[in-house]
Amino acid sequence: MRARRRTDTEAISVAPTPPLPLPDLPVAEALEELRHERIVYDGVTGLPLHPFERPERADERIDHLGVIYLQIGKFIGFEELFGWEHYDRVLAAAAEVLQDDVKSSRLAPYVHSIRFTGADGFFILYSLPPPVRGRVPVSLEDEASRLRAGVVRRLRQTLESQTADFLTILASSLVAADNPRVRPSRHVIRTLQEAVKIVTQRQTHEKLELFAGLKSVIGARQLRPAFQPVRHLPDGAIMGYEALIRGPQGSSLEPPAVLFAVAHENEMDVELETLCLETIFSNLPRAVSDRRLFVNASAMLLRHPVFLDERNLASINRSHADVVVEISEKEMVRDYDAFREVLELVRRAHLKIAIDDAGSGYSGLETILQVKPDYIKVADSLVRHIHEDPIKREIIASLTAIGRRIGATLVAEGIEVEPERRTLVELGVEFGQGFLLGRPAFTVNGRATRG
Repeated sequence: MRARRRTDTEAISVAPTPPLPLPDLPVAEALEELRHERIVYDGVTGLPLHPFERPERADERIDHLGVIYLQIGKFIGFEELFGWEHYDRVLAAAAEVLQDDVKSSRLAPYVHSIRFTGADGFFILYSLPPPVRGRVPVSLEDEASRLRAGVVRRLRQTLESQTADFLTILASSLVAADNPRVRPSRHVIRTLQEAVKIVTQRQTHEKLELFAGLKSVIGARQLRPAFQPVRHLPDGAIMGYEALIRGPQGSSLEPPAVLFAVAHENEMDVELETLCLETIFSNLPRAVSDRRLFVNASAMLLRHPVFLDERNLASINRSHADVVVEISEKEMVRDYDAFREVLELVRRAHLKIAIDDAGSGYSGLETILQVKPDYIKVADSLVRHIHEDPIKREIIASLTAIGRRIGATLVAEGIEVEPERRTLVELGVEFGQGFLLGRPAFTVNGRATRG
């Protein structure tokens, strides 16, 4: 009887596989080396990709296979919100700390390999000794908790708070005794699938809880407005305020990134944004009423008949006489002719337009040139450490020149240290906001509290 050909999917090894170094070989020879090893590494994390592996180890049996699975992310739309470059940095940082923590563990002698799924998850595979009391120094469940905590800690240290709030690290662990009636490679695959299934069930439960929480927040109108000053950079005078939104204090929906991601996941963007505007304009503090007010609105909301209704636009005018509507550059606007008609209606209602997050999105300069906004709000990623980065200075100098040509005023976001403010002034940027210039403040019974 002809032997069945072993597939790549079955060719799984749990033997140690140190990352393949970049050889000093011609490209053709390097590719031939990869083909010979039949192993594929991820370019971002540096880890071997599951399920490709050396075929000669596929029949190795593991008496007690241990698997820890860590998944990074909360919603599929992470890359759409923050960009794939940002997500690659998340994965690279997670892979680095994970490898360090695995090496320093008391379970290190039992580790066979660390793998990346190619999407958003990591596997750590172990060949554990028999479950005799006292033989294993740390339980796999405790180790999974420790590794998860290490990844969470590293991401919170290295990422912006907005991104860190959005991410959730979920972990599962299980030990599977060998079944001699099952092909070893199938046994490994099934164990990995079970580890993923456990995390997927937890993620599904979490999403359902967040969705229920969002409906409760909207139904009970539990949003809280906060206002951050926009200052004249040379002298610190307040030009206006940006209105921001937070969910219920202390809840999982308090961070705005999570709040809006849950709404987007469940197609409730318009309902949430409409409530945001109602919340902001329902009780404006006197200090805010006397200055220009920046409010965020998606391109989707601006197109919506409820927003464009004359009564709604007139109500905004009555609430505040000097409103600037911020539209994120990250949003894809495919039909600029139709969108310009929408913006014309907004402008007729005496509302000004700002492009938010300039320099961070996919549409780049096209959005600025097509929309011709009154304000260009420079993304905080360009502002951060600008005094140390000549490329960022060149970009912002170019945006300043473009702003002058189209009659748009630049506002730099995310200013946190004095050298950043000073550099922006030297580049001709007039206005800015950030923690250095004032944190967002809530108004509670007439008293301001930091947010």
